[in-house]
Amino acid sequence: METWNPEKAASWNQAPKLHYCLDYDRQKAELFVTRLEAVTSNHDGGCDCYVQGSVANRTGSVEAQTALKKRQLHTTWEEGLVLPLAEEELPTATLTLTLRTCDRFSRHSVAGELCLGLDGTSVPLGAAQWGELKTSAKEPSAGAGEVLLSISYLPAANRLLVVLIKAKNLHSNQSKELLGKDVSVKVTLKHQARKLKKKQTKRAKHKINPVWNEMIMFELPDDLLQASSVELEVLGQDESGQSCVLGHCSLGLHTSGSERSHWEEMLKNPRRQIAMWHQLHL
Repeated sequence: METWNPEKAASWNQAPKLHYCLDYDRQKAELFVTRLEAVTSNHDGGCDCYVQGSVANRTGSVEAQTALKKRQLHTTWEEGLVLPLAEEELPTATLTLTLRTCDRFSRHSVAGELCLGLDGTSVPLGAAQWGELKTSAKEPSAGAGEVLLSISYLPAANRLLVVLIKAKNLHSNQSKELLGKDVSVKVTLKHQARKLKKKQTKRAKHKINPVWNEMIMFELPDDLLQASSVELEVLGQDESGQSCVLGHCSLGLHTSGSERSHWEEMLKNPRRQIAMWHQLHL
């Protein structure tokens, strides 16, 4: 594998590959993952990429990740990963190296992952090598799809603006016919647990990837913004014309992951539209 040419392989339409070297410091009880390089194809998407490492052991798991680098067909990181791990746990621990990509809307996707046993036999310590990343066919259709939206707050006007841009990979467990109908988004503004107002977009001429490009505006005093949240429901129609929820998500400080970070970015940047993709939940 060491004689494999990454520049030549980058033009192949194959699974991405990751170069790595594992070392263990017994005095510090730390696992080092160094000499990280990734080779991807033009089909892997994302304008930036990073490597995330996680070690699962009897007591739980620990994680570390590299900085974002501009994705190229052959990407190299100068830094490594440091993961605390007791020596007695090495024989039973598993290291997962995940290559993730990130687009300009802060949508993070898994390009592939590699699972390594740390017993010292399957992966020798101190030896640099290439490994082919496993890609999951399930990931693009996980959950109920994704929605892209931007949010911004105008303090002088006391207005919260929510722009529903588009959705992708919508699907329904109830009926395939639901996806042949038009799709809209209901947006509910809440302060703590209390619903303040709700509005709905026009119906998009559906498909699995509908586009709205529609702005919804709420009047919201500045002193209520911190403890407020926005809930979204993507609605289809069943055969009788009744609305049916295809997926939902919620943005606010009470949430986690991208749904919380999106709200935090809006609070830090008044008057600026912040766009992100969010996973829809059933």
